[in-house]
Amino acid sequence: MKIKPGYLLRTVAGQHVVVPVGEQAVNFNGIITLNGSGMLLWERLVLGATKTQLVDELQRHYQVANAEAEADVEAFIQKVISHHLMADHE
Repeated sequence: MKIKPGYLLRTVAGQHVVVPVGEQAVNFNGIITLNGSGMLLWERLVLGATKTQLVDELQRHYQVANAEAEADVEAFIQKVISHHLMADHE
């Protein structure tokens, strides 16, 4: 899984914000802010992480149970897909 090109993660005034650039700036309305775990997942998705890798990352960084990490990853992925930001879900 991978985030579409044309979206950057920036930290502005302590907030993690997804910023559309180039053509995506014309097509995207709104703003997406991420918490710390969302930022971690976003950074891994930019690199093309698998769902299993995302779950492992959450468990490693936040010491959460596997079921909780899986649920959080699934919710995050669904949110990214619903905003049409996933490259392989066009």
